[in-house]
Amino acid sequence: MVQDFLQVFLMTLVSDIDNMLILGAILRRHAHFKVTLLAAVLLTCTRTVYVSIVEGLSNVPLFHLVTGLILLFISFKLVTKLIYGVRPLRSSSYSPSLHQKIKILAGLAATDFLICWDGVLIISNISDHLIIISLGVLCSLLISLHFLRLIMELAAAIPWINVVAGGFIAQNAITSIAKDPWIEDWIYYANTLMPEVNIVNTAANGAVIMIVVIGLISYVKHHRIIIHRKF
Repeated sequence: MVQDFLQVFLMTLVSDIDNMLILGAILRRHAHFKVTLLAAVLLTCTRTVYVSIVEGLSNVPLFHLVTGLILLFISFKLVTKLIYGVRPLRSSSYSPSLHQKIKILAGLAATDFLICWDGVLIISNISDHLIIISLGVLCSLLISLHFLRLIMELAAAIPWINVVAGGFIAQNAITSIAKDPWIEDWIYYANTLMPEVNIVNTAANGAVIMIVVIGLISYVKHHRIIIHRKF
């Protein structure tokens, strides 16, 4: 339980870095609205519903295969992209009306619906307990929204965080693919040919190594570009 909570918390925190850039654009226009707690609760509820939908489709043939491939793509993008910082939020003493507050929250929820599905697919493969998922997502969102600017600066300064996260996502991707009924027969057949080798674990470890290597190469290239620009 604790391990699932920590994995959901950390993976949501990392996968939300780019999402916070987009949600932060909304919050910058309404920095006078203290939205952290309300937004975190609202987005936790909506994301929990999305996870329930994903888990409800888990018995559909090829669903795990497709989601696993999507997760592999997400892990690749995560370790090869750059994260840029954000500008400070504007301060204001203006207090919005109830209608404006609802409008702001609705805008956040609608935007989050379009951008959070990578995180939903990731955490749906970590735990089957919706309470654990909800708590992990809530704690992650509270931190992300409260320390929005600081998280962006850390992500820009320490890009290898994405490499570590990408490795975990790749591992979950292979585990997800192995759950697909269409793949199980192939795995069983492979295990009969090589009984001393755990095909799933070997494939998962191979995916992790591949993603980490890609991420390190991307990091080195970016580091060289930064040094070249400085000199």
